[in-house]
Amino acid sequence: MKKFAKIMALMLVVAMGVAMLVACAPASDPEKALSALKENGYTAIKDTRGIPAALLLLGVNGVECVVSGTNGTEGKEGHVTIVYFSSKDAANSAWESVQKYAKSEDKESEDSDWEIKKSGKMIYWGDSNGIKSAR
Repeated sequence: MKKFAKIMALMLVVAMGVAMLVACAPASDPEKALSALKENGYTAIKDTRGIPAALLLLGVNGVECVVSGTNGTEGKEGHVTIVYFSSKDAANSAWESVQKYAKSEDKESEDSDWEIKKSGKMIYWGDSNGIKSAR
């Protein structure tokens, strides 16, 4: 019985760890991310033409749309940008270029909690408040 309890406890820890990793990223559906940002008081937009075209000029292919949101409310400040790609391979090949661009957006702040991450078919960056609000 003790062996069974240990195995069950280990399985529970693994399941919770996986759930925590999945919960870190913004919504994988652009409409859901846009809606979540607006519900959390963010000024948010979804762009399917302008920013994807600009990224194409920079050599970033396969961009379907970009969702971006900013909140300037005192104590709730936050920003997030999410680039949705047509495939996971497109996101993987664009990772270095987008990462360099995202780092340039945060150059004025040395001690921020700015994050740049890739999850499936999306690359996102921003501070922790913005990323949480896009879930």
